[in-house]
Amino acid sequence: MRSKKFFILGFMVLVLGLMSMVFLSACGGDDDTETTAAPTETTEGMTDTTEGMTETTEGMTDTTAAGGEAEMGDDIVIGAINSITGVNALTGAEHKWAQEKAAADWNEKGGIMLDDGMMHKIVLKYYDDKSSDTEAAAAMEKLIKTDNIKVVLSSNTTPYNQAAATIAEQYQAYYHICTSWTDFIGGMDLEWSSDLFVASSNAGLASTGAAENMTNPVSKMAVMTENNPDGVGFGDGTVAGLEAAGYEVVSYEKFVEGQKDFSSIILKMKESGVEGIIVLISPADGITFVNQLKEANWAPKFMFGFKGFWPVEFMEALGPDSDYICHDGFWNEKLPFEGAAELGAAFSAEHDGATSVSVGLSYATADILFTAIERAGSMDPAAVRDEVFGGTFEGTTMGDITYSDAGIAEIPLLGLQWIDGERFIRAPAEYAEGPTEEFAPWEGR
Repeated sequence: MRSKKFFILGFMVLVLGLMSMVFLSACGGDDDTETTAAPTETTEGMTDTTEGMTETTEGMTDTTAAGGEAEMGDDIVIGAINSITGVNALTGAEHKWAQEKAAADWNEKGGIMLDDGMMHKIVLKYYDDKSSDTEAAAAMEKLIKTDNIKVVLSSNTTPYNQAAATIAEQYQAYYHICTSWTDFIGGMDLEWSSDLFVASSNAGLASTGAAENMTNPVSKMAVMTENNPDGVGFGDGTVAGLEAAGYEVVSYEKFVEGQKDFSSIILKMKESGVEGIIVLISPADGITFVNQLKEANWAPKFMFGFKGFWPVEFMEALGPDSDYICHDGFWNEKLPFEGAAELGAAFSAEHDGATSVSVGLSYATADILFTAIERAGSMDPAAVRDEVFGGTFEGTTMGDITYSDAGIAEIPLLGLQWIDGERFIRAPAEYAEGPTEEFAPWEGR
């Protein structure tokens, strides 16, 4: 029986930016655009709305959800860094939606109780990191030096959060991170940042867990990855991990992001007798790759994609050809956690029925921060940090979460599979909704 432990080194991409196929927002520029149900007054790139107010000025937004009727003190203003524009805008939008949803839910109950005995509504002040580590660092500096905010929610990509955390460390601001590899954040020996995610060394358990859940597991594997530092780190670690787990890696291929022709790689895999493929690829390239597999009339028994195969747009673009393809995920509304089903329903209701593999993690992280502020009784960054480091938070949308004394908390990555436009959990075993289904022939789908 194969060991399920293997290491993926340097897999720093997240969750996950969409390429030019998805345009939730445009790259560049300092302004961002918000869509609200309330009337909007626009003046030189700024939008203000009441009862759910969003203010945008030079890439910054303020979000205030409606509060309760209890005796109210001043609003609590919490900073937030997000990929509002750039290649990571799709996952940034889901991340931001979940944070705002958590704030709205707290405000609906009256807000946060502080030591002054009054309730305080939550205001989230966003700066756009523009899908850039340098812009993430600049955003953190603006929040601290311009806005005097020293409690901040994170972006959702490791390099951006590493850059912002470095600035937070300089000014002793508390940075509440999620969706960044815990071994990368933990390896920085930060005193002012926490992290809720998974170590890159454990990420591969999602793919091997899904593969081992097959009725007839595969043995000959191929690894295909982008030819950049992140991709090569992912690929080298994946190959080593698969071999250590007893798999035979018969093909290891690198490609240039944006590549239009995968035919030679597909031919090599086919001639090598590949049974399963693990890829790190963008959604746009992933769609091209799958289409060319079909054109070659060849499909492996198992295929698992990190980064590019989870977006709903990937499934919609391929239609039935996305069936049996597996992908990674951080969360699922079917997990047995408090509020998970309700959160999934709320997301789907606001996104034309689409589902998400990420919003539960982002929501839980914001919820934990608001709980920590209430426990601390103040917005003092050291007091809030001390509630998180070594703290336990029960009943979140990610289950019960306990942080180490160094501010690190771990979750397992999920392995999911597309079937008829729906996602089904295949790994880890305790959450699996049946065995991983083997690829069906392209004909007749």
